[in-house]
Amino acid sequence: MRTMKKNNLIEIVTNPYLILVILSIIFVFNSLNPVVSYDENLWSYMGNLWAKHGIPPYTGAVENKTPAIFFLYATANFLTAESIFVIRILGVFATLLSAFILYCICEKLHSKRAGIFCMLIFGLSMSWRLVDGSYFAHTEVFMVLFSVLAFYFIIKAKGSSKMKYDLFLAGIFIGIAISFKQIAVTTLVAVVLFFLVFSANHLSIKKKILGISLFFLGVILSISLSILILFIYGVSFLDYIEGAWLILFNSGSKVSSFGIQIAHFFDKLIGSRFVFFYFFVFLFFYQKKLVNKPLFYGILLWFVFDFIGVNASGYYYGHQIKQVIPSLSLMGGMVMGNLMAPHFYLKRKNLNLLWYFIILAFLFFPYKQCYRTLNLLLNPPDSFSKNMGYWVKEHTFKNDYIYILGDDDKLISALAASSRVSSSNYFNLIFIKEDIHRHKVYSDLMNNTPKIILKIENDSLQIKEAYGEKVDEFFKSNYTLFTVKEGFEVYKYH
Repeated sequence: MRTMKKNNLIEIVTNPYLILVILSIIFVFNSLNPVVSYDENLWSYMGNLWAKHGIPPYTGAVENKTPAIFFLYATANFLTAESIFVIRILGVFATLLSAFILYCICEKLHSKRAGIFCMLIFGLSMSWRLVDGSYFAHTEVFMVLFSVLAFYFIIKAKGSSKMKYDLFLAGIFIGIAISFKQIAVTTLVAVVLFFLVFSANHLSIKKKILGISLFFLGVILSISLSILILFIYGVSFLDYIEGAWLILFNSGSKVSSFGIQIAHFFDKLIGSRFVFFYFFVFLFFYQKKLVNKPLFYGILLWFVFDFIGVNASGYYYGHQIKQVIPSLSLMGGMVMGNLMAPHFYLKRKNLNLLWYFIILAFLFFPYKQCYRTLNLLLNPPDSFSKNMGYWVKEHTFKNDYIYILGDDDKLISALAASSRVSSSNYFNLIFIKEDIHRHKVYSDLMNNTPKIILKIENDSLQIKEAYGEKVDEFFKSNYTLFTVKEGFEVYKYH
């Protein structure tokens, strides 16, 4: 009787749908974090530009992202003023769906037990503060979903009578992932290599070429659709290429030195909870059932190319680390599934699944993020930045231009809340790195003279060095300090 009760308890606790419910509670709770991230405010501003002012991306604002995230924010801005939290809820559903798809992948490749572990590892680690676990409105959240979907259909294609359709759908989904963030191209390479390795023993060269062709047809089609939407709104192909791809060569898209990148690497990927995953990677190399088999190398390639993606910019922002979590979770799920087998690692037999489940949950639970979210909910942060934006909105007309000097997150928050248009496409300092950018800002300020310019109070920003001599002279000649409010210096045109 006791054994029956214990087995029933194990079945209940390790039910994938119950785990999804538990994860959804954790996700929704953390999504209520009242602090809005820099990127969320930035994309909210761009979404407002498109939805309320008819200015699409790449024509009225410089930002180094592909268009899918702008589609989301523009749609949300059109529907509601609380666009960021609407997209966070969509991100919660996207992450839950990613977790379930990974469960399905792991169950298909290994076992239900491994799938349960995989889903638990993925869901809990995606909520870590290390990976910006409360910001479900980031691009990587949606990029991960469509990347995982691509792998699911690649795996589903093996031995399927609908292999052609599955490969085409895989291409569609990885194309959408790239439309959310360019770095998904490393995942695209991993998908192609995974397909070639995974199908090595059962497909002829002719069928592999056909499969790859259908896959890339899907990629091209989905990316072309996003470009078509932009074209309908007046964005040229050149605008898209310059704004989404060539901008990656701007020094603002990458850290300034290799030394800084190494420091960030050790801080985020060595001196943090991320080291838990290295244990799984190490043990994965000793999977006796998988060594020398296509699946082993396919998953390893998935990890390697997503890890390259995480390292690409050198910033190691938390949300960037999310790209590699799916492949690591898959490794972890398989390792944990095999760890229980009597001929793997441990010599004991009849090891209790429930104990592994509890230990894993204990190790991976997002303690810091949950504590931070609770603390912020109980002690809400000041809304000075938003209040400043509302003040600007009240003291300007819809067609008035404003401009911010600097790239402080408070400035971006105020700009987003103001619902006003920046005088220049270069609406913050991040991508103003060369004289050509400074000349463009000066020209924009002359043509779209801002009624109000905002600057952080007592900021050490040197306008001449940052924006150039002409902008400095324009500012000093045409603007006077009107008031200091909410930690901002407010300058008015005279």
